[in-house]
Amino acid sequence: MSMEPWEPESKVTRPLEYPNCFGCGQSNSSGLRLDMKIDGEHLTTEFVPERRHEGWPGIVHGGVIAAILYEVMENWPYLNGITTMMRRMDTRLISPAKIGETIQAMSWLDERDGRELSIGGRLTGAGRTIAEGNASLVALSPEQRQRIGI
Repeated sequence: MSMEPWEPESKVTRPLEYPNCFGCGQSNSSGLRLDMKIDGEHLTTEFVPERRHEGWPGIVHGGVIAAILYEVMENWPYLNGITTMMRRMDTRLISPAKIGETIQAMSWLDERDGRELSIGGRLTGAGRTIAEGNASLVALSPEQRQRIGI
């Protein structure tokens, strides 16, 4: 695993917060407001879907499920001190999630090759797997972050 010169050598303990982020922003009234934490090698969070997240009656919309999976995979590097952008994401919807039922979300590092990271993720609820996925992300240099304003 090679480290680029702009990456920190240790984990970030308190990353910069973005209050309007759709996934984790606590000020975004339309967002998911996920409270994500690093627990060992995993990022974890929970989400309780409401009626506004509904697709089929009583079932969480698949796009919301994909958004939660996106957020936990995108934020694993960030909460470990590496700012990335997602290149690709694969999602496998396995079992419907029900409105009002707690969804547990988890992500982890599968592989790293220089600036390229492969992240895995899984959503579970009520003893079953709801969705799984993996993502390919690329670490950004300080110049790239400045250019795009993050």
